[in-house]
Amino acid sequence: MTKFKRFAAIGLAAVMSIAAFAGCGKSSSSSSGSGDKKTEAPGETKAPGTDETKAPGTGDKVDYSDVGEGEGKVLNIYVWNEEFKERVEEFYPGYEKVDGTTGKIGDVTVKFTIVENKDNKYQDNLDMQLDKEDKGEVGADEIIDIFLVEADYALKYVDDPASMDITELGITKEQIANQFTYTQDVMTSADGKLKGLSWQGCPGVLCYNKAIAKEVLGADDPDTVQAAVKDWATFNDTAKKLADKGYKAVSGFDDTYRVFSNNVSSKWVDKDGQKIVVDDAIMEWVKQTKDFTDKGYNDKTLLWSDEWKSGFPADQKVFCYFGPAWLVDFNIGLKDPDTKQYTNNGVWSICEGPQNFFWGGTWVCAGSNTDNKTLVKNIMLALTTDADIMTEICKVKNDFVNNKEAMDKIANDANYKSEFLGMNPIPYYNAGVGKIDLKYLGEYDQGCNEEFQNAMHNYFLGAATLEEAMDAFKKAVGEKYPAIKDYELVYKAD
Repeated sequence: MTKFKRFAAIGLAAVMSIAAFAGCGKSSSSSSGSGDKKTEAPGETKAPGTDETKAPGTGDKVDYSDVGEGEGKVLNIYVWNEEFKERVEEFYPGYEKVDGTTGKIGDVTVKFTIVENKDNKYQDNLDMQLDKEDKGEVGADEIIDIFLVEADYALKYVDDPASMDITELGITKEQIANQFTYTQDVMTSADGKLKGLSWQGCPGVLCYNKAIAKEVLGADDPDTVQAAVKDWATFNDTAKKLADKGYKAVSGFDDTYRVFSNNVSSKWVDKDGQKIVVDDAIMEWVKQTKDFTDKGYNDKTLLWSDEWKSGFPADQKVFCYFGPAWLVDFNIGLKDPDTKQYTNNGVWSICEGPQNFFWGGTWVCAGSNTDNKTLVKNIMLALTTDADIMTEICKVKNDFVNNKEAMDKIANDANYKSEFLGMNPIPYYNAGVGKIDLKYLGEYDQGCNEEFQNAMHNYFLGAATLEEAMDAFKKAVGEKYPAIKDYELVYKAD
């Protein structure tokens, strides 16, 4: 995307703000992870930063303490929540925390700027800062060295000169060979440049309440539950059985949305920008959710609301939630704010669910004006390619990390269990990650997804007809993306 398009996007889209991806996507709330703990690089016998470490599988030595002679003295990192900051604080060798948003690596000061995703605030702030850089209005200590993007708006920055080709940092194909292919496809520009790397993969699963499963289905093991949710027709039948016992199949309107929206056969906006297409798969979500709402199969909650979260404790009535590892652990897994211990561990388990899908993902991009290339490169290598460090991230944070070697090893580790789930979830994530298809990913996804869900809520509640909800969606998208205001809205109503 050209510089012009990026800033057209502030007023064009203010592009995309769904709280869905908070962190890996995760919600826009901050994580409560410790961050005060400084860990040694996994496998090191010396204090972090005192010796060279090796990024496994690369054959290259990586000195993570190297901050680059003559390079910048301030490393600026733009993020929307605490997740990446925690990964750097806890897992980057030699990182020293100074305060909540500041740290040190060697003699370089690391500053995190955190702006929430909600209502496009993160992107707007990032774009304004990048615009100032383009105009030469910022000093060296204010230049953005690293910024993060999510899948729903990644394409906005992939073809933008604001993001740097990783080869300009000196990162090689061999060093990223163990990453899942789809995570690189997301960030590959039209001319074949890879513009960002991720430490996580986000294949989705169905996370279910074991006690409810045992009561309604007769058993709580993943195989039994999978048989009851193996496709949408079976899932809908199970929803009735759950309702007959006083339970809700899902919490709210949007719980199944990502499963349907990940199985579309077209992009939201056609290549000429003249049509916005509501895919048949998304209309199936509309049909199912309206049916569930009318029959009382959901609790009519909104995604990320307190009411939506109220289904997480052990004694509640919601049977399942859909999402990847970050949703399972970061959101459903409740932690005591003082002890950091789970308060609902053993309550939930996972299975594959009715359809393969993914949700979210966070990519680390190098700012094109960075004066800290060495340190940016090393952070990317440490957190997205080093199998030892990534294995530790998986075990400590329950992330499904972007490293085939690490994930295969943990999937086959009979001694590994997620503390929250009481089982090894990696085989279930592994089963889905190879099926992720980004063919229909587009630059308007976040805005269209968000506004479509918002518009349909009134229809589900009976406060608007389907046609009125569609008109509201068309109006909202026209305001969010002025460049495509003269378009046709295409959908199949039945």
